[in-house]
Amino acid sequence: MAKIIINSLDSFGEKISQKMIAQKVVSDEFTTFTYENKYGKGEIRISPYFTEIFKFGEIESTLTIKPDSKTDFIYNTPYLKKNFTVFCKKYVYSENKLTIAYIIYDNSIEINQLEIEIIEVQ
Repeated sequence: MAKIIINSLDSFGEKISQKMIAQKVVSDEFTTFTYENKYGKGEIRISPYFTEIFKFGEIESTLTIKPDSKTDFIYNTPYLKKNFTVFCKKYVYSENKLTIAYIIYDNSIEINQLEIEIIEVQ
């Protein structure tokens, strides 16, 4: 088990900080954190080269973040099912911390920017 903190800030000023216990699995390719919070289950797969974030529950999403790259972002709720494009403009990886910043686009129109920190606490 591991303790992680996920901090996020978006372009609308919404700031969220979540502390949680996660199951940690380290493989040759990824460090994977699996957790549950009030939104459902989540899984984060972190590598020095890209990160995948999965959410399961009322909000389901699949997000792949690669430095300086555009990727597709699938977002599904009971009210909305949509594909977006994400551009990662910052990707700073270290052993216990990942900082990423990305822009979400809907049909080439910017709809939000986020900065997220994922920190493993000892």
